[in-house]
Amino acid sequence: MFSKRRAAIVLATVMSLTTWGTTPASADRPTPGGPWVQDAQQVSLQRLHTYDELTAALQRLEHRSKGAIEVESIGRTHEGRDIWAATVGTGPAKVLYITQQHGNEPLGTEAALQLLQRIGASQAGWAADVLDDVTLRIVVRANPDGTERFQRQNVDPDCSGPFCRTGVGFDINRYHDPAMSPEANPVPESAAIQRMVRSWRPDITVDYHHQGSYRQPDGSLDTTSILWPTNPGVTPQVLADSKRVAALMHTSLEQYGFANVSLYPGDSLPGIARNSFGLQGSASLLVELRGDLGQKSAGYLIRTAYASMSALLQAVADGSLATVDPALADTIPERGEPVDPDDEE
Repeated sequence: MFSKRRAAIVLATVMSLTTWGTTPASADRPTPGGPWVQDAQQVSLQRLHTYDELTAALQRLEHRSKGAIEVESIGRTHEGRDIWAATVGTGPAKVLYITQQHGNEPLGTEAALQLLQRIGASQAGWAADVLDDVTLRIVVRANPDGTERFQRQNVDPDCSGPFCRTGVGFDINRYHDPAMSPEANPVPESAAIQRMVRSWRPDITVDYHHQGSYRQPDGSLDTTSILWPTNPGVTPQVLADSKRVAALMHTSLEQYGFANVSLYPGDSLPGIARNSFGLQGSASLLVELRGDLGQKSAGYLIRTAYASMSALLQAVADGSLATVDPALADTIPERGEPVDPDDEE
């Protein structure tokens, strides 16, 4: 089981984390846009993997892990890109992380690559201890087409209906409604995730996004906002388990000094991932990192996402998650006032 000494090693690893395996962005790549990016803001893409770089990085990790990490495509986009999922571990507890449903929300993907490298391709004893108790699966960049254009939506210029931006594409994170079959789903990325979730049935699912920038009354920025399922159809047990995950992340991140954690004000639509997975019996959590992608903050936000990922795995593996009081989630402070104008889950 996960000893105190090994827990200290994990924390030290998180504290010393640096970006791994990235290559400089092309000089002619267009300046990205997003709901958090201001007109005068300088945004660096040097830390971010393109689709080809991500594919190569996952293949290297699979090779270096000598079979410990299994990388597979769970579906393909309108433009023919694979939607990659990486699985590692043999434990009975199934944990699913999803990153970058919105193409202009990239840092959860970078954190996921760091996590796979450190836990899946490592010979460290703490990694083996975790993976004896947990099977981890990560959908590493759910929206590769949108990412290549650094846009929120997928790429489907012919889209129509709800949550379609005309001439651009669909918002993936509105098309996970369990009442819709994958075969009837017009969004291939959402359909792929839904098929995988229905067959694999994760115990815990965490979905990583970015929001705008928000400031608490004391002047500090909300680094991370989180929220559990809020659809009324989610069972009391799943809701309690989701709140345990929320309370664990809140406590862990603030203890590690990585984040001011607040409550995200999301709605109850069944097509939103955190609600959909809760309705399907998985403890579920949304994590919204602060949206500032300036060069100085990118590494900090990657470390924040990595810390939340590793803290949850540790707590599942050592059993401490089960001892968390779900009522602690109700003490998480509300999100502060906006610094940037718009954001959506």
